[in-house]
Amino acid sequence: METLKIKSQRSKIIFITIIALAVALSGGSIWYAATHKGAVYSHMHGAQQTIYYCPMHPNYTSDKPGECPICGMDLVPMKMDEKKQDTKQEGHGMITIESDRQQLIGVKKTKIEMKDAKRTIRTVGKVAFDTELAVAQREYIEVKKTGDRGLAEAARERLTLMGMSDEQIRELKQVERNLYSPQKTAWVYPAIYENEFNLVQRGQTVKIELPSGTGMREGRIIAIDPVVDNQTRTARLRIEVPNDDGVLKPNMYVNAIIESGLGQKLLVPKDAVLSSGERNIVFVVHDDTRFMPHEVKLGAELEDDYVVESGINEGDEVVTGANFLVDAESKLKAALSGSGGHVHGE
Repeated sequence: METLKIKSQRSKIIFITIIALAVALSGGSIWYAATHKGAVYSHMHGAQQTIYYCPMHPNYTSDKPGECPICGMDLVPMKMDEKKQDTKQEGHGMITIESDRQQLIGVKKTKIEMKDAKRTIRTVGKVAFDTELAVAQREYIEVKKTGDRGLAEAARERLTLMGMSDEQIRELKQVERNLYSPQKTAWVYPAIYENEFNLVQRGQTVKIELPSGTGMREGRIIAIDPVVDNQTRTARLRIEVPNDDGVLKPNMYVNAIIESGLGQKLLVPKDAVLSSGERNIVFVVHDDTRFMPHEVKLGAELEDDYVVESGINEGDEVVTGANFLVDAESKLKAALSGSGGHVHGE
């Protein structure tokens, strides 16, 4: 019996000791969790500090809510997922702009389409009596009188190069009746630069704007000088213009407008392109609220558009209004995220 009592007491002591250890361990865990809760929370949420910025001046940021010191507009919080967006162009980041903010800052969009592209050349022309052509006409008439067929053919070829048609040459009986006397046709001489030569050809229609806004009339290119002026890097065009009313007088200056068709091309509006000199960026719209920067390679510059060679596709929607604000916010997001990246579409 004595032995059983001793064993029972030992069992109680062991049980009590186990319970005491369990309580101690449990209490220690609770104390550790309580004393470290703030640090754990801080570690988990410290990186999520809210950044506030002005929708109208995205470059202005603050770590507190308030008003923009520039325009007085309420600052808005920047979303964490926006700061973590991938960067698609060095120095830019993809951003999200909700519809109400888009209306606020005046964002406008348009879809990229294949269109009939036209390159326009605007230049000034002079209504003139061409002394060089007059000499060539006289030479042709004098050579015809000699009966030398070789010289006559050479003189005729010169007149052809200077823009005279076969019918006009046949009608050329004497210098006094040359095509440059004030009659029913006037000849206009505009100059174009050498990088525009591929846009013009003989027979092409040209619009002639009369002085003082008195009207427009159409002429056609009769000849293109085969030699480029060494100083101005231009060549003259000879344009034949109807002049039944005698409005066009010798030595008068007029505007010449030449349109050259380039065929169907993918066009982007000029106001959609942000150029840094080395790169051309457009912002493509995704899901109506996400704006992704794309670097584009541009071709010919037209009146209101550029020809797109690569970087965006037909049907893409791009920003055409307030894109400088979108660009500023994109750069801000990229700077805050500290990320770099590749160019989308390369």
